Amino acid sequence: MSLIYITGNSGAGKSSVRNELQKRGYEAHDTDEGGITSWRHKVTDEAVIRPTDTKDRTKEWYEEHDWKMSRPKVQELASKAKNKTIFLCGSTSNAGEMLDLFGKIIFLEINKDTLRTRLINRTDNDFGKAPDELDNILGWHKSFEDEYRLYGATMVDAARPLSVVVDNIVEAIR
Repeated sequence: MSLIYITGNSGAGKSSVRNELQKRGYEAHDTDEGGITSWRHKVTDEAVIRPTDTKDRTKEWYEEHDWKMSRPKVQELASKAKNKTIFLCGSTSNAGEMLDLFGKIIFLEINKDTLRTRLINRTDNDFGKAPDELDNILGWHKSFEDEYRLYGATMVDAARPLSVVVDNIVEAIR
């Protein structure tokens, strides 16, 4: 048994995958919940609150801050995962520092046009709604995918129907 990290660009479907895994009886967590992640100032590492107004979420703001996982929180999940498979779904700037805690990494790959459409149309999360955010996410698209290929991630086509994506993930961890 192990902690499985499911990641991908914002809008790739991580939250939907997590919800479907839970419906199927798996323990699955979202890095956006439970204090697993926080916005941190890049220089001071001080926790900060992301501006709620999209006009304040500028390129400059993102150049000064990172969305980072708490290693102790991820270690806690990895410890619990010694007895059963647990999924952690999310995307953070410091996931590379946690690779030793994951038994497997699944990357939800998605083409840029589908990604743009999902980000523009989603109603359950406002990340990507500010112009600089959308540009940043689309800019990270290829490099993020390449980074996870180097980490040895199993790539899953996230443009397919959700049930098929989750079937592929469950098959990949067997």
